Amino acid sequence: MATSGQGIAGVSVVRPRLDEKPWGGRRLERYGLELPAGVPIGEALVTAGEAEIVAGAGAGMTLAAAITANPSQALGEVAARVVGGRSLFPLLVKLIDAKENLSIQVHPNDAQAASRDRLGKTEAWHVLAAEPGASIYAGLRDGVSMDEFREAAARMDGTSATLLRRVPARVNSTILIPAGTVHALGAGVMVYEIQQPSDVTYRMDDWGRVDAQGNAREMHLEDGFAVMRPEVRPDWIEPIDLGAVEGRRHLITACRYFAVERVALPGGGRYNLPSQRGPQVVTLLQGVASVGGEEISAGTSAVVWPGGETTLLASKPVVALRGWVPDLAADLPALTRRAETYPYALERLDGPLSDIRDALASVR
Repeated sequence: MATSGQGIAGVSVVRPRLDEKPWGGRRLERYGLELPAGVPIGEALVTAGEAEIVAGAGAGMTLAAAITANPSQALGEVAARVVGGRSLFPLLVKLIDAKENLSIQVHPNDAQAASRDRLGKTEAWHVLAAEPGASIYAGLRDGVSMDEFREAAARMDGTSATLLRRVPARVNSTILIPAGTVHALGAGVMVYEIQQPSDVTYRMDDWGRVDAQGNAREMHLEDGFAVMRPEVRPDWIEPIDLGAVEGRRHLITACRYFAVERVALPGGGRYNLPSQRGPQVVTLLQGVASVGGEEISAGTSAVVWPGGETTLLASKPVVALRGWVPDLAADLPALTRRAETYPYALERLDGPLSDIRDALASVR
């Protein structure tokens, strides 16, 4: 176990924090998570500060304690920069079960959240499952004005959803939601979410929901409209095939805050995870595998701390998502050559952002 100043290295298997939500359900049990009886669970927060390390390096500690023991070693330079020097795990990974529609909401960016001593919140969703006809809501429809949306949101009955772009959910597809985007996850959709480690959410409309006492949830209309970017309209990202010695690897999104690749391996297959200067999170969606000798199964995640290569070894056929904080300027030129793709294809990985385009321009 790490002690103050000693730091942490190697691989840690984590147990997520489970959050009850009015829109949640029970489908996270599909991923081997033990849910409390009779409670609608909306989110498994894989890398929340309260997440417990249950095996491997730092077993018995929380993730927050592991970071606090030696932030510079646990985070590395690039990750420390994206959390503004805070002792925070730089990636908040979640598994989300939306049995009902999530609230219509918006998040501030880093500058806008600074007054609360918080980070902003840019996030991405990778769709794990979707009921027939399920959708997500991402940005205003063409021609809708802020005044129209403001008037509809003030009714707090879900009317504002009719003014949003309703995008049919696509299993195994990814969308990046920049800070400032008005959005909602639709009923019947399950996603893997990766985001900045921020809890600042401004609810604009909650579909008229009330609790058992008839009370509506708190709304944050003025704060929300102050940070909303009506011009942003995210859409599905075209993944990039990275090539692989075994199985398949695809880069499914990337920006300054996070990058994610999807890895599929046959039974007995292996993937030597690239060494990173910051922590990585490997989340198994299917199968059984070991990461650095620590066994994980579907629904389980492992944190790979900075430094050294680690192997993902599939005991059975696996599908996994690997998230990390990239150094775009350093990583992208080599990635362009390795993926045998064009820069403009890489530029689509960050959706409406310009992080990748700016990074490529800086090294040309």
